[in-house]
Amino acid sequence: MLYLIITIFVLLMSLFVVIHKLKKIKKEYDILQISMKKIEKLIEEDRNSPPLYISEKIRKKITALEEKIYELELSLKNHLTILNNIVDPIIIAKKDGTITFANIEARNITRPGVEGRKLYEVFEDYYVNQMFEEVQIKKDLKSGEINLFVNGEKRYYELKIVPVTLEQNNERYIIILHDVTQERVLENVRKEFISNVSHELRTPLTSIHGYAEALLDDSLEDKELIKRFLTIIESEAARMTRLINDLLDLEKLESGNTQFVFEKINFTEILEHVRNIIEPLAKDYKVEVEFVYPDNIELIGDKDRLTQMVLNLVDNAVKYTSLKEKGKKKVTVEAYKENDNIKLIIKDTGVGIPEKAQKKLFERFYRVDKARSRKMGGTGLGLSIVKTIVEKHNGVIEFSSKEGVGTKFIVTLPTGGNTNETV
Repeated sequence: MLYLIITIFVLLMSLFVVIHKLKKIKKEYDILQISMKKIEKLIEEDRNSPPLYISEKIRKKITALEEKIYELELSLKNHLTILNNIVDPIIIAKKDGTITFANIEARNITRPGVEGRKLYEVFEDYYVNQMFEEVQIKKDLKSGEINLFVNGEKRYYELKIVPVTLEQNNERYIIILHDVTQERVLENVRKEFISNVSHELRTPLTSIHGYAEALLDDSLEDKELIKRFLTIIESEAARMTRLINDLLDLEKLESGNTQFVFEKINFTEILEHVRNIIEPLAKDYKVEVEFVYPDNIELIGDKDRLTQMVLNLVDNAVKYTSLKEKGKKKVTVEAYKENDNIKLIIKDTGVGIPEKAQKKLFERFYRVDKARSRKMGGTGLGLSIVKTIVEKHNGVIEFSSKEGVGTKFIVTLPTGGNTNETV
């Protein structure tokens, strides 16, 4: 009896295992049937087709999908390459302000590891975050201007935030920055230029008006007084003429309206001409001048403009050396040929240029000492004109200076002149 019970128990257990396996097989079969239906739909083929045929169709389908995935990945890489090569910084952020993408230019002007960080962590400018919030509310493009310090330099950017709605209502915000630093600098230069011109013209005009008015109110019996007043009026009128001439000269040079006559010339003749002009002036200012140059240095250039350039530099050297109160007062003008270039070196033992003023030396109207410059008859445009003339000859002008010791200008001019100009 016990044997029968055990036998029945074993049979029941075996049956239970079989039923469990059947259920599992049935489930796998059902999954397989569903999969086969999907495969049948995917490969557009009857499931009753020969297995090898179905296998080949699946293989081809997989190959086609792999190619499509590769094309999509390649397209994505190409789009990223394009975005990364756009010169304007571009940043894409989610609704919560998390940055999901930043092109190379954007990474260059922000902090390292910008992707994954919040906008307020990257832009400390409150205005950027305020704009971002306003765009989220109004769902409309917003523009503005911000200042960023990039590598310690202040730069100006036009900022645009564009809201974009993707599929499944996912929102993204595209932040585009356009560098307008150059435009702002030029705008400031223009404003400063107008202000300087107005000031420079107002001063002599005020003097002329004042002394002319004084003469009109006077009995005109004191000839010495009349002569002194007229001398001042003439001096101020001459100063205005110099300023206007320099302004017109600089404008023509920079705009290209001045026709340079490039021809074969002897640079020595220019130096001799300048020497004849400068020596009497240097004698009056009690400054020793030494010219050192060979008999013949030929180059292609505009003789009149090069004479203007040399005369301006030497004249400045003599006048500002004369201001030195103690020590030797000497200006040396040296020229020689070096390979395919001509080197012109003008060295003085004058008052020198303060270090903080050296960066602005070639700017229009910039004068190290305005009072002294006006006394010397300077307009603050001379070195701007010199630099433009040198550049028109494809040359380079450099200088070094130490306050109280002196200044040295080095002009390098190619003997072939400017190949872009008609000779």
